Amino acid sequence: MHLAFLFFSVLAAAAFFAGSLVLTSMGYHYGKRYLNENGQTSVAGLGSIEAAIFALAGLLIAFSFSGALERFDEHRKLMTAEGNAISTAYDRLDMMENDRKLALKSKVKEYFGARIDLYHEGIDYSLWEGVEVEIPSYTARIDKLRTEIWNDAIAACEATDLKLICAMTLPPLGEMFAAARSRDGANRRHPPHAIYITLFAFGLGSSFLAGVAMGAGKSKSWVHVVIFALALGLALYIITDIEFPRLGFVRVDQFDRVLVRMYEGM
Repeated sequence: MHLAFLFFSVLAAAAFFAGSLVLTSMGYHYGKRYLNENGQTSVAGLGSIEAAIFALAGLLIAFSFSGALERFDEHRKLMTAEGNAISTAYDRLDMMENDRKLALKSKVKEYFGARIDLYHEGIDYSLWEGVEVEIPSYTARIDKLRTEIWNDAIAACEATDLKLICAMTLPPLGEMFAAARSRDGANRRHPPHAIYITLFAFGLGSSFLAGVAMGAGKSKSWVHVVIFALALGLALYIITDIEFPRLGFVRVDQFDRVLVRMYEGM
């Protein structure tokens, strides 16, 4: 669990919960005052407005959940894709001459281990950007190994007359690096901040309207108010948690076992 991310996500959910309680209470008092001033027992047209706002809020929550789960599943697929690409490149190196083959395979395995370490320990959270970021020391090690592997592979190809071997070994190495870039890019693939702001605003607006509707009754039910605010706050927290599967409680770490088994089998 990353402490900075935990602080941000819990604080956002708590702020929404508190704001929902306050706005529901404000809506209740406003509804009471409005009905007393106009001598009415209910606010005309409020039901249709409530239905529209609540429906829009529900759609936003549903689409946000769906998008977060889709990106969560994408992380798992990219992990498997990278592991398969590295394993294929590693096996193809058997076609090279023995001395160069052993050196290259050793570096590819070291590269694989560095990639596993990056996602185990080298992922940080940028509060300002709102995305996962890689710790520079981990990425510097990976970049160094990537350069060495590619340069050594090119040198091995130049030293042999069997160009077919190069045609069979170089493309998998390129695919291995491309899979890593795709996986790293997924760390920054999140909805625009405007989506979260809109979700936050619709939730608070719904709370206010719910309070206005309660104004038609004799008293306010705090049980319903708290449950409503808690449900929306919890939904907001879970969506945020799923969006960052390396930092929160909902994690993809268990799928790393597949990569670790591939690594240990090399």
